[in-house]
Amino acid sequence: MTPSARNIKKLPKSVTSNQELIEDAMVCGCLRAQVIMTKTISLARWVKIQCQYGCPHYANRYTCPPSAPTLDEMSDLLMDYERALVIQADQAQRVREIVVALEGKFRTKGYHKAFGLCALPCDLCEVCTVETQCKYPELARPTLQACGIDVPKTIGNTGWEFGTFSQPCSESQPFGLVLLQ
Repeated sequence: MTPSARNIKKLPKSVTSNQELIEDAMVCGCLRAQVIMTKTISLARWVKIQCQYGCPHYANRYTCPPSAPTLDEMSDLLMDYERALVIQADQAQRVREIVVALEGKFRTKGYHKAFGLCALPCDLCEVCTVETQCKYPELARPTLQACGIDVPKTIGNTGWEFGTFSQPCSESQPFGLVLLQ
């Protein structure tokens, strides 16, 4: 086997496969999408502190801390994935709908571990049933920030302009991602 043949085997999925994932995202209504390596997802402890001290959804939503995966759990989880599809929607409220749709689509394509995260806390119920049991576990997804993901830095790592950072989980962050393996 030639050295170049060995290197090809170590590359992630083909560009054609990445392009197909991006096209799927665009069909679902994304403004843009990009496949990234999970090692470019930035985790930071300060992100969860902003959730705890400053967000009215803290401890009031199933998709927010302390119910969401901890930073350490997210760090471990990212080790189970090689790539992620980062998306930008036209409206932050559509991100959950899009990542859930993409999860399902990608699972049918063989990405059985596909899992999405959203920019905003869940709004499926008027009053969240966080203390009992989620009524919509098939639709609710944790927020990027709840899991300790530094959204501005992660988006910057894609090469995209982030714009103005106002506050975590704000309408100014119409982003999401789907973890892929």
